[in-house]
This record gives sequence, C-alpha cells and structure tokens, in this order.
Amino acid sequence: MKEYFIIFCLYFVVFFHNTSAAQQPDELETVILELDSETPSRRIIRTSRYIDSLRESQVSLAGVGYRLEKLHQKASLWGDQPLLNHVRFHQITKKGFQSALPPEDIIAVFDSARTYFQNRNDQRYTGVCHYYIGVQRYEQKQYGEAFYHHAKALELFEAVGFDNIPEMGKYLHVMAINNLYFHNNSKVIKLMRAAINLPPYNRNLDVQRFNTLAVAYQNLNQLDSTIYYLKRTRDIAVSIGNNTWPYIAVGNLGRVYLKQGRHREALKLLMQEYMHNQHKKPHPILARNAAIEIASIWGKFGRNDSVLHYLRISENLNTLVGNTEPMWKQQRDKQFFLNYYRVYHDYYKARNYMAMAYTYLDSLTRLSNETNVIYNKAETKLAEDRLKIQQQLADISEQQAEKERIRTRLQFIIGIVGLIAVILSLLYYLLRLKHSKDLLIAKKERQIQLALQERTEMQLVQANIELDEYMQHLQEKSNLVESFRHQIEELRKLPDLENQQLDDLINQLANIKLLTPDDWNDFRKRFNQAFAGELDQLKLNYGDLTVAEERLYALEKMNVSTSQIAWMLGISKESVRKARYRLRKKIQV
Repeated sequence: MKEYFIIFCLYFVVFFHNTSAAQQPDELETVILELDSETPSRRIIRTSRYIDSLRESQVSLAGVGYRLEKLHQKASLWGDQPLLNHVRFHQITKKGFQSALPPEDIIAVFDSARTYFQNRNDQRYTGVCHYYIGVQRYEQKQYGEAFYHHAKALELFEAVGFDNIPEMGKYLHVMAINNLYFHNNSKVIKLMRAAINLPPYNRNLDVQRFNTLAVAYQNLNQLDSTIYYLKRTRDIAVSIGNNTWPYIAVGNLGRVYLKQGRHREALKLLMQEYMHNQHKKPHPILARNAAIEIASIWGKFGRNDSVLHYLRISENLNTLVGNTEPMWKQQRDKQFFLNYYRVYHDYYKARNYMAMAYTYLDSLTRLSNETNVIYNKAETKLAEDRLKIQQQLADISEQQAEKERIRTRLQFIIGIVGLIAVILSLLYYLLRLKHSKDLLIAKKERQIQLALQERTEMQLVQANIELDEYMQHLQEKSNLVESFRHQIEELRKLPDLENQQLDDLINQLANIKLLTPDDWNDFRKRFNQAFAGELDQLKLNYGDLTVAEERLYALEKMNVSTSQIAWMLGISKESVRKARYRLRKKIQV
C-alpha cells in the first residue's frame, strides 16, 4: 500500500510539473518587464541568461517551448527584429539543450540548424551553431573537431563583427578556457582582450574574464601583466559585491609573488585566501591549494613545524574534494599533488631524512612523468584529429571537384552541337579546372606534410625535455648516494660503540642502485627519441658494439663527466678512460 502511495505521489508531481509548464510562470512576467525597459542589445543578453537558467533548472521541453513562444510574441509586439531572430534560434535548437539527449543527437540538432541558417546566409547564427557543436565535441574529448568548429565560429563572428553580437563575451570566454588547458596562451590572450572590450554577459564572467587573462599572462611568465589583471579582477569583484572572487584573485596574486620570491607578501595574501575559504563547504579546493602553498613558503623560512602543520591541513581538505572528470579539474588536482610531493621532499631534505626525501622525490617524478604522458596523449590526439579533419576537408573538396568535372563534361556534350567558339571556351574551362585540381592536390599534400612535420618536431622537443629531466633526476639520485657516503665517512670517525649507525647506512647505500636494467632501457629509449635513433644506427653500423659501449657512447654524447660515468656504470675512472679509448678506436672517432 505504501508503494502505491509513493507511485501516486510521483505521478502527481509529474502531472503538476507538466500542467504548470503550460501556464505563464511568474518569473517570465518579471523577465518581460525587465526586457521592456532595456536596449535591444541588452534584451538579447538578458534573454540568453534567462534561457540558460531554464536549462540549468532542467525545465521540460514543453515548458521551454511555451516561454520562448511568449518571448517571441513580445518581440513581435515591440518590433524588435534582432530579439525575434535570437528567440527563433532557440526555438529551432531547443531540443539540443536537453542534457538527457545522447551527445550525437545533440550535435545532430545543431548541425541541422547550421544547415538551416547557412542556407539563409545568416552568418551569425551559423556561427552560433558551430560554437555549440564545438562545445559538445570538446565535452566528448574530440578536441580536433571541437577546435575546428570553434575556429569556424570565430571566422563567422568576425565577419559579422563582435560588437554586433551582444552575447559574444560568453562565446569568447568558453573558447578561451578550452585553449587555456591546451597551453595555447597567446590565443587565450587574443580572445580575452577582445572580450574585456565587450559588454559583460553576466557578473561572474565580468570578473572571470580578467582572471583568465591574468592566468594566460602568468603561463607566459609575463608577471607584470598578470599582477595588473589580477588586481583588476579583485577590484571588479569587490565593486559588484561578489564574496568569492576577491579571495581567488588575492590567492592567485600571492602565487605570483611566490614565483617572484616575494615570500612575505605571498604568505599574507595566501593566508587571506585560506582563512576565507577554510570552513566553506563549496570551496575546499581553494583552501586546500592555499594551504599547500603556505606550507611551501614556511619551508623557505625554515619553519618545519609550520610546514608540517599546513601539509596536514591540505591533506584533510583534500579528503573533501571528490573525483572530477573535466580536463581543467584533472589538471588542477594533479598540480596540487605535484606541489604536495615537492613540499614533502623539501621538508624531509631540510631535516636530513634523505630516505624519506628520496621517496617523495620518486613520487614527484612518477606523477610528473604521468602528467606529461597524459598531456602528450591529448596533444597527439589533437594533432591526429586535426589531420583527419584536413583529410576529410580535402576529400570533400575532391568530391566537389569531381562533381564539377561531371557537370562540365555534360556542358561540353551539350555544347558540341553549338558554335566552335563555345566548344573552345569549354575546352579552356576544362584546362583551368584541371589546373585547379592539381593545385588542390598539391595544397592537400602540403597540408599533410606540414601537419606531420609539426607533430614530429613537437615529439622531438618533448623527447629532449624528458631526457633533460631524466638526467636531472638522476643527478639528484647520485647526490643522495654521495650524501650517504659522506655520512659513512663521518661515522667512521666515531667510537666503535656507534658502529651500528654505520652498518645501517652501509645497508641503505647497498640497497640503492643508481641505474637498474629497466632504468638503462628507459634511458636508451629516451636517448633514441631525442637523438633521432642514433644508438640504433650506431648498432647497425658496428654490429660488435657491446651494451656497455652503447651506454658509454650515450653518456659521452650527453657530456656527462668521467667521475659521474664511473658511478653510473659501476667502474673506476681509469676503466672509463680505457673503455672510452677502445670505443673511439672501434668507431673511428
């Protein structure tokens, strides 16, 4: 009986919701009153924000359709053609804003609308359709297609004029954010500098666009511009009574000061961000990130007790942060853990707990490598997607050219019965058409070659960076071994009663292997990537080359010192010199 009662209540709620959607809601009356006193451009912005709120509230499709029809009637009454066009766009695409639809169905709605507006030569709303298709592609991690559609949208928006699209600030900001997480900072700056000269879409974006611009400048290490726009962010947030963004701006400003070495100023600002957000449930991430930065600053001052205190706080706050899927949230969380491992490494190193310091250094290295791999995969996928799109566009152009050739041949057959002048004209046209096809094929080949070259160069640069980082981490590992050796020499001077500590350190030193076989294999792979397969080529030319000689050749190529090579190969310096002589004699250098 209880189950029937619950089902009845659910049906009642659904029925009440659907019937209420057929009535004119009070909030619509309020919006219409506001629109009545607004300028035409402000009407479009206010209408867009209202429609956004309907989607966020998950109003039914019938409810959205009813409200749009009322807005269409009012726009007709006011004789406001731009608003009529804007409402008409949302009437055509309203189904595509239903989150319950599969992504491909949503894209199909906007693609159909794109064809509709393109056939009517409406560049503005053709561009808006491209924009929303790009948003969906980005959410599906189809980054190449996402950036392609956003590029098409920008091309059409520029043709219309940003000033003629009142809600343009919203589109620019989303496209800038997408570029930001692929480190395309120059593009972000271009988009955001255009956005700050346009009317704000809403209060939040009015503040956020300056912060986004500051982040892009910070990524390019243009810190003066970063500081300027962060202060603008803070001032605007305060002026509109926002209670969150002032402290976000203050915290970001503190991180810039930390990067500049202005530790006391940075500590003051980060403490403000932490104190404001530490007990706010919606913002544990802000407090967590501030806490780890504060811990790093206390480490600069040698306050190890404070370092440990804020490390513990950041750990507790991190338990309140759930797992997140969007790319920007993943990058934010990985950056926290990179800072977390780095601070712990510095903390234990300062306290001379070298074993623990090495453990956190190893965690830092692994996460850093994992982050690079993930980013490189995304970059590679983006390059591959772009290559596929170029191939598809080239195929489409080829099909169009083929259709054009067929049409031309038909004209030639019809024209054969005409005047000789017409025939000659057709022959001339065919020759030009063939030339156009050759140019098109050559252009296609150039585009493919350029894309492949760009991808190869990107991989080579990344391989060199990874090899340098690998050698740097190897040097730090060697320094740890040297530290243990130094401690052993110091302990040898102590009385026999202290020899237990000496035995412990000797055991630790014995357990540390500077380079394992897996390390050598990893090093060989990275070296080949950075130096275009030089070791493989050397082995091919000199088949009797030993593994030890390959390693010596690679280390010599990296300008590693003789003493360091001796450590890495586990032989004496004299043995290194003899091996080097034999190697040079063998390969005749």
